[in-house]
Amino acid sequence: MIRQKKKLTFFESAAIVTGYGVGGGIMAVPYLASLTGIAAMLIVLILAYSISLLLHLMIAEIMLRDDESAQMVEVFNRYLFRGKGAVIFTWIIFSLLAIAFISSLSAYIAGGGEILMNLLGMPLWVGQCAVYAVAAGVVFFGLKALGISEKYAVIGIILFVVVLAFGSVRLPFHISSGQHVNLNSLLALFGMMMFSFFAIFSVPQVVEGLHWNKKLIPRAIIVGIGLNGVIIIALSLICLGACPQVTRIAIIGLGNTLGNWSSIVGSLFILLAMLSSYWSISFALSVVVQERLHWDERLSWLIATLPSFLIVIAGTTDFLGFMRVAGGAIAVLVAVMVVPLLNAVRKHGKVASPQWSMGFWGGPFFQLLVIAGYILMAVGSMVSI
Repeated sequence: MIRQKKKLTFFESAAIVTGYGVGGGIMAVPYLASLTGIAAMLIVLILAYSISLLLHLMIAEIMLRDDESAQMVEVFNRYLFRGKGAVIFTWIIFSLLAIAFISSLSAYIAGGGEILMNLLGMPLWVGQCAVYAVAAGVVFFGLKALGISEKYAVIGIILFVVVLAFGSVRLPFHISSGQHVNLNSLLALFGMMMFSFFAIFSVPQVVEGLHWNKKLIPRAIIVGIGLNGVIIIALSLICLGACPQVTRIAIIGLGNTLGNWSSIVGSLFILLAMLSSYWSISFALSVVVQERLHWDERLSWLIATLPSFLIVIAGTTDFLGFMRVAGGAIAVLVAVMVVPLLNAVRKHGKVASPQWSMGFWGGPFFQLLVIAGYILMAVGSMVSI
């Protein structure tokens, strides 16, 4: 199936990367940062950003060297899986991705429904239906609609952070020195930051959208993940500075300290973050379904979005449960598969000399660093604190 490539602007492409990663998990970072202290938080953030950036640039090189698929499952099938078991392994990867994607999408519908219920006083199921309608509706209209929506969502998220920052400047600072810092708290913080940066399945969308100038692709990825880093730092500093005690879900503590207005602003921030993540993830899943099953775009869109809605309406599990399943599953998958895929595509890719490649930064040392980083991300998502 040949997909007609859609053109995105540079900022729309960067916003897709930011929107994918800036989901509800970002609100857990300030609490974990309060356990480690500001200095350790900054060190962990730099490390998480660097490893995340390396992985996302690896995906960009993979897609540029293949120059055929619009998502990664078929690239796995084409270059990594060989012999009689190739078909079985491809379907296993497809199934794992589908489970991880649907887990994340379900988390965003569940969390978004709770926010609307609290803000507007509507029944929970009505809020969940409203979130699904807005979230899935954007994806229905394709990549360009996704890029435009992500652009305005990221702008809105940044504006909400600025409002929270201005609202907290007159308060005395209470930044923790990290009295409770230990290996578990550092691992948990690292894992949550890595999860907040995680946007690898948005990279093929960036590659497709910037096909008109492929040299912009790595820059869009750097900016997209960088915006996530800025948002994480800003939100963490606001919470650490304004709240005498940072709560596990940061907006609760902000609301207690700054007043009801900050709860509203913070809730809108989270809602936009969840919507932006839902858009990118569900679009990625719809393309994976379309390529693997050879279904048309509308049916693939329905298969990508409807199961998460049905799971939430059925009340299967709660928001944090979804996030934990999704984060751990994706981390293991990435650690095991992406680096060998990069090496295979470098040997057998359709484009021997792409317009951009990682060069020195894609060498064996950095490949091992990425594998170790994502294994630690999986560990961090499971440790108790």
